[in-house]
Amino acid sequence: MNTGSVDRLRALSAFRVVAELESISAAARSLGVSKAVVSKYVAGLEAELRVRLFHRSTRRMSLTTTGRAVLSQAREIGDQMEALQSIARQDRQEPSGTLRITAPATFGALHVTARVVELRRLHPKLRVELALTDRFVRIAEEGYDLAIRVTSQLPDQDTIAVKLAKVRMVACASPSYLAHAGTPRSPAALTSHACLAYASGSGERVAWRFGKGRAEAAVWIEPALRSDSSVALTDFALAGLGIALLPSFASDRHVRTRALVELFVADAEERAVYAMYPSPLHLSAKVTAFLRLLKRPLDP
Repeated sequence: MNTGSVDRLRALSAFRVVAELESISAAARSLGVSKAVVSKYVAGLEAELRVRLFHRSTRRMSLTTTGRAVLSQAREIGDQMEALQSIARQDRQEPSGTLRITAPATFGALHVTARVVELRRLHPKLRVELALTDRFVRIAEEGYDLAIRVTSQLPDQDTIAVKLAKVRMVACASPSYLAHAGTPRSPAALTSHACLAYASGSGERVAWRFGKGRAEAAVWIEPALRSDSSVALTDFALAGLGIALLPSFASDRHVRTRALVELFVADAEERAVYAMYPSPLHLSAKVTAFLRLLKRPLDP
């Protein structure tokens, strides 16, 4: 911001105080400056806008019609500047108080807990409450500052979402299982294999969806084993019990070490990890500090 912009902001601030107090003298006392300085700012603003902002008399100053319109805008600009100053102050402050976070059980255990450890080491005065749950949490209503979600749905307009990472759903199996049962050459061949499925319903069959658009196809499997935990399904796949459909944040490190073999990507529905928080005028220092850690790449 250049000097001219700063002077305009000061002139608008001085004008706003004069308009509200209806007196240059009273405005000068309120601002802690001389009457000459306030008069200079008001006169300069009128000259730049090429309008009269006040009706002047010996006893008081009253706004012209244009002055009232300018006052409305000056108040809005003043409020915005106060919000910016608040953000700057928060950024300089040491995070304190209690930060309440919720995250899905598996993703939270694999990735969020480590970030909480880092946060506490960096900001020991900050208290943290971490709830790991797969249920849908209403962030503001339940008093949470931040929610981590793995979803394909964008948040509503009252929530801000920060995208942290893409998530693929990957069909994986251990080398030992594939050596025993053979390697399926297409998703359709999964129906003849022992499949390990997330327990998302009570039905006996589960649809795994592959491809996109017109190429999308559902493969209906009868799970040999079900669980509501991606961690458990990963362990079962590592033990050679079958083929599991796993989120990439659970499978990637095992694929890199070749403990699991990636077979097919269930890419019919694109998902991502988001950090979500209620839409405020500005972020608190504690949320800002944790977002910085979350924006780093996921742990290998």
